[in-house]
Amino acid sequence: MDEALHEAIAAVIPSCYRTVAPVNAPTPYVIWQRIGGDTSEYLDNEDSQVDTADVQIRIFSPDIRDPERLMQQLVSTLRQHPDLTIRPVGNFRDDFDHDMNLYVADLDFEITY
Repeated sequence: MDEALHEAIAAVIPSCYRTVAPVNAPTPYVIWQRIGGDTSEYLDNEDSQVDTADVQIRIFSPDIRDPERLMQQLVSTLRQHPDLTIRPVGNFRDDFDHDMNLYVADLDFEITY
């Protein structure tokens, strides 16, 4: 799941990183991380065929309009993924990172794989 998700995000925003971006990452950039998910209950001690992960995606840019625009584009792309079922949970949140002087949009997703 991780590789497929990373590739799908990077197709929209090439500067894509898992959990943390490197110092001086080119903008706009995106970080994504697992923030939870449902565990499978195995009644017969066999591996589940379906797992679910909760993932947060954050987009950073010096332009106030970029994070929202890119998030909308990213949501549209992720919903069409051929192998993963990706559903946004709620709507995106605006933020501003004062340390980096960057605008941010973040959104949580439920991913079934």
